[in-house]
Amino acid sequence: MKLPLELIPEMERRYGKYWWPEDSELNYQKISKNPFTNIVFTVLSQNTSSNNTRRAYLSLARSLSVDPFTLSRADPKRLSDALRPGGLQNVKARRLIELSKFVVKEFEGDLSKILGMPKEKLRERLKDLPGVGDKTADVLLTSLYGHREYLVVDTHMMRIAKRLGLVGENAPYHEIQRALKNCLPLELLPEEKQERLTGLFWLLAKYTCDAKRPKCLECILNKMCEKRI
Repeated sequence: MKLPLELIPEMERRYGKYWWPEDSELNYQKISKNPFTNIVFTVLSQNTSSNNTRRAYLSLARSLSVDPFTLSRADPKRLSDALRPGGLQNVKARRLIELSKFVVKEFEGDLSKILGMPKEKLRERLKDLPGVGDKTADVLLTSLYGHREYLVVDTHMMRIAKRLGLVGENAPYHEIQRALKNCLPLELLPEEKQERLTGLFWLLAKYTCDAKRPKCLECILNKMCEKRI
């Protein structure tokens, strides 16, 4: 299955209104330019909403400098309190301290030292970091190499890939990633529009292909979906 290019304007009409506010997007662009803050932001995004992630990061940045040296020495209670607006603060405080200590010990606090590695070797090295799995590694790689190379697969993207019949129920992360990249016509779009398309597709998965109550009858993909609920 390949998403027809002619559906993109309709996706824009339906889901563009859900796009992140300009201040949030500019804030994230600044965060994503630094590999360490990018990983911190992604760790904070685990098992929560984008709004909670942003609240937690902004609260953290107001309380402490977001760098590996500061966070590796942070008092767990103070760090947890800073992350409270995003929820799961105790778990994520421990993860950030462990991650920061690892970055200080292994990379002298500077992740940029490994960014010149070959892509696949870099991916595996990133996954050595505590709390960093496939999704978190791909978030950083996407900022370096683009969505066509490393499309990030989260729970929304996994769900829609399975419901569309692109993969089986037990498909592993990389198989889902390949199937979604083959489904989205990223190679037919200029690089600056590839992120927009993947974002719109993610918004479709979130707001229409809902986990509990999918809106199949109004979905623009319902004629090509193999597993309408």
